[in-house]
Amino acid sequence: MPYVFQLFAALLEANPAASLSDYYRNLIAPILSPSLWESRGNVPALSRLLSSMIPKCAPELVANNQLEPILGIFQKLMSGKAKTELQSFDVLEALIKSCDVAAIQNYFPTILNIIFTRLNNNPPESFKRRFVRFYHLISSRDQQGLGADFFIKQSAAVQEGVFTPLYLSIILPGTQQLARPLDRKIAVISLTKTLTDSQAFAVTYAKGWGKTCEALLKLLENPPEPVTKDDVVAEADVDDLSFGVGFTQLNTCKKAAVDEWPEVQDVKTWVGSYLRDANARHDGAISSYVDERLNSEARSLLVEYMH
Repeated sequence: MPYVFQLFAALLEANPAASLSDYYRNLIAPILSPSLWESRGNVPALSRLLSSMIPKCAPELVANNQLEPILGIFQKLMSGKAKTELQSFDVLEALIKSCDVAAIQNYFPTILNIIFTRLNNNPPESFKRRFVRFYHLISSRDQQGLGADFFIKQSAAVQEGVFTPLYLSIILPGTQQLARPLDRKIAVISLTKTLTDSQAFAVTYAKGWGKTCEALLKLLENPPEPVTKDDVVAEADVDDLSFGVGFTQLNTCKKAAVDEWPEVQDVKTWVGSYLRDANARHDGAISSYVDERLNSEARSLLVEYMH
């Protein structure tokens, strides 16, 4: 069965612009059945298939009240004893990227509470890195109504003041550990938009603004490389037997890496242009922050980008 799920997912991924056929639509309800996810061997392929279907039918999922079953799957994968946390992020990110904010924002405190609970229970480094990528995905998508301020607000609904230690102890250090070029690219865009458009960092987290800028400059010292055919997203380590004998990854149809920002080709050029435009939009506020909140070394580096 996992072979079939992988093939179905690969067919959908091969034509991302195509609409979902009736055949696939009829699979939605069975795929959301909790019993299908009980077998650990099904999880990697099922999560890949569900993640590839969601972008093609998000309005239908909302209209049919199917967000909660999907979030139930997310919670099961996040909370399970099997190593399925990374697959839970696949499903969650697909949902967040595909749905209007109005449809999902009421669920966000619950989503974050589930993630924060796992972060507090000695998670592996791979989980922390995936959470950092998830944060930057949210932070970078301000045009969708998300962004850093959205994440901060939703975090406060879980626990007032939780964002500051989370940002300083996990997000900023973990950002430098992101290894995949496309993940680092998301982080660059996220941090840049935080510097330019976050009201929380402009007003409340003045010191955090400086730390964010320093993290951005570190990333820019090693900018992401163009994606290659070998830059693939592994659904499960083929040497990891935690999924049992029921799952074997089909090497002929591995999931290709997805560039969330294909329009940004040269990140250094983009950062400079975005900073200049934002400085003009905000009547020189960015230049003021640079003068007030950065040490001389960071200031001189950022000024080079802005001119």
